[in-house]
Amino acid sequence: MADKSLQSLQPENGRELCLVKGKSCGYRGYKKDILTENLSERENTMFVCIRCQGIMREVSISSDGGEQFCSSCKKEGEPTHPNHQMDNMVMSFKCSCPLIARGCKWLGALGGCQDHLDTCGYVLEACTLRCGVVLQRDELRVHEK
Repeated sequence: MADKSLQSLQPENGRELCLVKGKSCGYRGYKKDILTENLSERENTMFVCIRCQGIMREVSISSDGGEQFCSSCKKEGEPTHPNHQMDNMVMSFKCSCPLIARGCKWLGALGGCQDHLDTCGYVLEACTLRCGVVLQRDELRVHEK
């Protein structure tokens, strides 16, 4: 699944950041740095993917060993089943906008982050006039007039 605008929600594995809406991020787990509270050692064990080391996204449980990880981290052909209860817990974590470094002040539940990013003025977008300019959404509105 290609994500629309998630920059800092990618795993902490050095992948190139997705900065422009419409480009695929190739993400797996959520980055821990967007959480407004640090995870306890117990929570780190429970909610951090054993494969990508991010906060689990769409939690899957392996059918044979009971390991939990992001659904996108599962190996091809690996039998798994979803863990909706764990997903609900992860989605309730309090977080800041991944674009806080650009100035966004939004705070909310992780489950509402994508809805926020769909309208966040700090998301980078390419100019629809095809001039090649990439600007923050709020600046782009002025540029395109």
